[in-house]
Amino acid sequence: MQVLWSLCWAMIPEYTAFHVDTKVSIMSAAPGPGSGAQSAAGHGPDIGANGASLFPAAFRILPAELADSYRILGDYAGALRAVADHPALEPSRKEARLKAVARAIEGADGFGAEDAAARAALTLRHLLQSRDLDIRDPWQMLQAVGQDIRKTAYPDWSDLLAWCRFWAAPLGRMAFSLAGGSEAGLGRAESFAIAVELLHLVEQAPAQHKWLGRVYLPARWFKEAESDASELAGARATAGLNRVFARAIDEAGRLLAASGGLHRHLPTRRLRVAMAIAQGEAHAWARSLAGADPLRGAKRPDRTARLMASVVGALRGLAS
Repeated sequence: MQVLWSLCWAMIPEYTAFHVDTKVSIMSAAPGPGSGAQSAAGHGPDIGANGASLFPAAFRILPAELADSYRILGDYAGALRAVADHPALEPSRKEARLKAVARAIEGADGFGAEDAAARAALTLRHLLQSRDLDIRDPWQMLQAVGQDIRKTAYPDWSDLLAWCRFWAAPLGRMAFSLAGGSEAGLGRAESFAIAVELLHLVEQAPAQHKWLGRVYLPARWFKEAESDASELAGARATAGLNRVFARAIDEAGRLLAASGGLHRHLPTRRLRVAMAIAQGEAHAWARSLAGADPLRGAKRPDRTARLMASVVGALRGLAS
């Protein structure tokens, strides 16, 4: 009954506050590239401030303690992005700030107390240690944003996937492990997190190109689609650019399919319902994005599509 009550509460009219600029890993995805607190790409890590989520229905039925843990993940991811994506900081200053984060992850509690990213790293370190979880995942995320400081393009899909495995996959693993997920589901958790990241990269590709001079979608895809990254600056997508977007969404779809059944690897029915809802909403997002033009603004599923995804996901989770 508690799960059913929580689900009904998650679907009240306020459910329509479907935040465009936040992501934190599994049930709420982490801020992606361009999503620092003052990022020129227009994102803001709202999760740490008010619990906003990319998947609001799923996030709202999480146990309070787990939701708080996910906010800590979001704060860390958002703090890293705020450094890497700051349009006014020189690369050398960004690298210096990330060194403070590295020392915080190492456990230097008094180090960088005035630095938001270092504080977020310390908080995450303490959380992971309190649950006996691996602290290598925050290190991998730090490596990913360190690469973002200097690297602005990716030649092919394998390069982009490698970056996702350092940025998105660790978030997926941490979120899944904090929820008590079994080791057998870790691969599916990684696939889900990378899929969500790819959808975000498509949605934010124009802003990342304009404000950060960064293009994550592979150069090979542009070439094979007879397109060019410069077309991201246009008023609307060309036929070639639409083929590039479609290819990224297709890859995301394959990863979402690979993550199927992820909810079955969580320990309680409440968590299984939340995960199944999140997966349903991710599929709805992919379908919505496939019919949209990212150059003309973000396109998220409408209320009806989200409601249907939530109901189907909830039934799937309750049956598991």
